[in-house]
Amino acid sequence: MSIPAIEALIERVIGKASSKFKLEMIENHKGEDWFELKSIQDLVLIRGSSKSALVSGFHWYLKHQCHLHRSWCGNRLSLSLPLPILDEPIRKQTPFSLRYNLNYCTYSYSMPFWDWNRWEQELDFMSMNGINLMLTVTGQEEVWRRTLLRLNYSEQEIAEYLCGPAFFAWQWMQNLTSWGGPLPKWWYSEQAELARKIRNRMKELGIEAVVQGFSGMVPQNFTTKFANAAPVDQGIWCEFDRPFLLLPDDPMYKPVASIYYEELHALYGTDVHYYSIDPFHEGGHAEGVDIAQYAEQVEQSLLEHDSQAIWVLQAWEGNPKPELLAAISTQRTLILDLWCESKPAWKETDAFQGHPWIWNMIQNYGGKNGLYGNLNTIATAPREAIQHSSAGDLRGVGMAMEGIGTNPIMYDLLADMVWGEETPELNEWLKGYIVRRYGEVPASAHNAWSLLKDSVYSSEGVQQGAAESILCARPALEIEHVSTWGPKYIHYDVENVREACRQLYMAFDACGTSEGYLYDLVDVTRQTLADLSREKHKQMVEAYQVRDVPNFECKSRLFLQLLADQDQLLRTRKEFMLGPWLEEARARGRTEEEKRNFEYNARTLITLWGPASSSIKLHDYSHREWSGLLSSFYAPRWSIYIDALRQSLLMNQPLVEPNWYTWEEHWTREYNCPFPTEPEGSVRDIVENIIQTYL
Repeated sequence: MSIPAIEALIERVIGKASSKFKLEMIENHKGEDWFELKSIQDLVLIRGSSKSALVSGFHWYLKHQCHLHRSWCGNRLSLSLPLPILDEPIRKQTPFSLRYNLNYCTYSYSMPFWDWNRWEQELDFMSMNGINLMLTVTGQEEVWRRTLLRLNYSEQEIAEYLCGPAFFAWQWMQNLTSWGGPLPKWWYSEQAELARKIRNRMKELGIEAVVQGFSGMVPQNFTTKFANAAPVDQGIWCEFDRPFLLLPDDPMYKPVASIYYEELHALYGTDVHYYSIDPFHEGGHAEGVDIAQYAEQVEQSLLEHDSQAIWVLQAWEGNPKPELLAAISTQRTLILDLWCESKPAWKETDAFQGHPWIWNMIQNYGGKNGLYGNLNTIATAPREAIQHSSAGDLRGVGMAMEGIGTNPIMYDLLADMVWGEETPELNEWLKGYIVRRYGEVPASAHNAWSLLKDSVYSSEGVQQGAAESILCARPALEIEHVSTWGPKYIHYDVENVREACRQLYMAFDACGTSEGYLYDLVDVTRQTLADLSREKHKQMVEAYQVRDVPNFECKSRLFLQLLADQDQLLRTRKEFMLGPWLEEARARGRTEEEKRNFEYNARTLITLWGPASSSIKLHDYSHREWSGLLSSFYAPRWSIYIDALRQSLLMNQPLVEPNWYTWEEHWTREYNCPFPTEPEGSVRDIVENIIQTYL
């Protein structure tokens, strides 16, 4: 059977060897997703119940028969012929009918300036990992532009209302407006075309779309256009003014909803049936609102515009509210339990009162770096949940990370759990992971990963992501965390990570040609230095507090040298460089003014985040331990603080804290300061020097 889109995907991944795979899709009336792999002479026949199952079968064969690996952080995809022969057919079936992907935040923290080439790669990767349901909000700004034009807003007013590309996530979640704009006029049509390409490819690969439904969100000045309307003020979010909310019994709700859905379907098509609607997200005002009535009417409006509609809600920080769930149909909803690996909401909500739901892993917050996760939880919790007598209507498993490109092992394991029939023994699974990623399993590499499994990848309790590097913190004498909601402490034995660094380095001769190995070696070494920086900082502070000037000078130099060494290490891998992030942003602009605004978006998101008032909470939320950012932002910031400490000691005066916002805001506008976009330096030499110097 010819399935051109899947055949094209296979060819993009492995080239000419794709001709050795044959596909056969079997109609499955029971709705259970499965695939089967079978050798026929020198060919591999992949049979499956859906497009998603077929691509998953291809990926399973690559991973577990050819021992190849694809990730955001280094690939091994050189497939030699003849293909490995299967002595017996392999059949895999999943109990998870839905495999979900993406968070609103992913679109801002990782994807704001992606072009079609980058999206094509990601859609292939999603499909290979079994994804068949995905949030898609690319081009959403054009939906709103057309809607507002029909509501008598001018192009200028729309430009003043909509955010810049790096901040769309929070506008669509009804947290803020305007910040980072305005958008150039051509942006809308270009992104709409990109959205159509993404949507078409999703359909070809069997991935259904979750699109943004209408909650009642309108601009704050809506009553200047429609005096008969009475939208509800939603208050503030992190000092940003939220958009207002039209309630469904407002005379303007139905007219606006009708226009909105017409424009939404014009962009995404009428065959989308999942609609994400999250009223009162992260604290929107619900006082005086009859939540049950609101929910009933929003659902009614949604079904009027699509009789097959499914209302998708995020379970996060007390939402969706119990009275909302009680008022809407269990047949027309889907709940995304976002943070199941740490704080599963289903256990506290009677499994969402019978509404269908998906078990999700957030894993990453803000796109920050840091080794983090709990492999045992991922290996056991989804299966335990679907077999649990109190889990209600659990339909699927998913990934809802705020940022991508870190901790590839966590996603690789979760993808295996979709099709795995039983809980894997983690040490054995690790051996398979290492051989896929590195090409072989030297004893030292396995030792390293065993140490990591028992430390950074055994994180217990509830915390928002990895232990943060204080190299990225606003300088202070006492630093509990870098970002406002980040972990306060290191929750593992740092000596395990240091020894893992030594052990992983010992495998260089055997594994040094593997991109995955090189990435991991840099990442583990990075974590080692990040952890060590806390000790160096403590020593510097202690010298300051006892007013030991010579020792302070010594310890502060050592702290800054560690920071410089970290920057040099990270310059060896493109994944850890600032230059590509800024270049990606600038490349989307057509004029120098547009390039500068896009670069401002990219710089601001990972540093200040917002204006002075909001940055009190949000600064450094999306900090990145990246070469270029360390040398141009974090190192100078620490140098300024160390100079202030020095002045305090030498002048015997109280410490004068610098005005951080003013200095940081200046950095966000330092245009035409090119950063390298290609790696530099020898990973082997630099890691060896770091081990000899620090370990």
